[in-house]
Amino acid sequence: MDWLEEKIYNTKIRIRNTPFCSAITAYILVAAAAALLLSYITITFCFQWESRIWQSYNKGDEIWIYSVKLTEWPFWPQSFSNFSSHDTTQMNLLDFIRTWCPFLYTLLGAILACRLFYRRRLSSPLRILQDGTEAVRNNNLDFDLSYDSRDEMGELCRSFDEMKQELIHNKQMMWELVENQKQLNAAFAHDLRTPLTVLKGYSDFLARYIPQGKVSEEKMLDTLRLMSSHLDRLEQYSRTMKGIRSIDELPVHREKCYVSRIEDEIREIIFPLDQIGDIQVVFSVSSQTNETEQVLADSSLILEVLENLLSNAIRYAESTIETILTFEPDNETLVLTVHDDGPGFTQSDLQNALNPYYKEHRADETLSEKEDPHFGIGLHICSLICEKHGGKLSIANSIDKGAVVTASFSCKND
Repeated sequence: MDWLEEKIYNTKIRIRNTPFCSAITAYILVAAAAALLLSYITITFCFQWESRIWQSYNKGDEIWIYSVKLTEWPFWPQSFSNFSSHDTTQMNLLDFIRTWCPFLYTLLGAILACRLFYRRRLSSPLRILQDGTEAVRNNNLDFDLSYDSRDEMGELCRSFDEMKQELIHNKQMMWELVENQKQLNAAFAHDLRTPLTVLKGYSDFLARYIPQGKVSEEKMLDTLRLMSSHLDRLEQYSRTMKGIRSIDELPVHREKCYVSRIEDEIREIIFPLDQIGDIQVVFSVSSQTNETEQVLADSSLILEVLENLLSNAIRYAESTIETILTFEPDNETLVLTVHDDGPGFTQSDLQNALNPYYKEHRADETLSEKEDPHFGIGLHICSLICEKHGGKLSIANSIDKGAVVTASFSCKND
């Protein structure tokens, strides 16, 4: 029985996978054969019935085969003048059925063949395709589109499913583009805040001390030069952000420079920030760092990370922010450490602070969104920049008090 069931199953599979042209031909041939058989049976039945009526009026010894008289042609006359009205009606009706039944059976067979073909080979895949089209129209791509057949409709369903997968892929790409653009806009807005704060600090410094005569001409010119330098950085940063589609495409331009130069640039950022508010920003260089050491680094990206870290530290520090620059010659790594004396990271912060758009609850509880336009993307940007520079970003809480953020940058010639 198992062998027979397997043969029947394989036969059904072969029939279901038959191409449409062969299947339609088979349906028509079966319908034609059925119409031919029914026509033969009907005509034979009519001849027999007619012969019985003729024999009831013919008392001779003529020989009849299937009610056909073999001794003369035509087999019986067309006139039934000597027949009763009832027999005449029967003879005319039987003659009509015998003449037109092949056309009737052929028509009915064609209609039945078409309906069977539609129900067995077209109805199910068409319903699947219709449901899939309706789902796509409703922006729902989470549906199954499978039709287990290798005929033309099966190929069409598989093509539709491939189109659905392509739509899903394109939708994911579109979502990624929107998300990248969102991150890029947030990063651009976020990174502009600290440089503008630096420029504001310089302008406040000049506005406060020039009227008092406490700024020499040389110091004023030096401050204006620094402000111009920061404006050039902002302009270059704007051009860079305009030419990329996501933060991942942020270019890294490494060049040889002295550690002392990076130190001076850091001091230029920290000095104006130290003039604003009641937060003291302290900068120091690790004792193991040789300032005459040359490193291969992108100083603009290092300063961008520093500005982001200082921006976050200023938001939470109570009175002091300590920044330390360290160069580790053994593994050619430059390390920036920013330590504030604020409340430090919560357990949730330590797990999620490097994720994009994460906002700690402390800011939301104390300030409104308008008063504290925090994007929740600063540490995420710093982490990406450190990774692009061959390093990493780590966050922790100090043993005594406050948060500690460490950014490392590989200075190896990769």
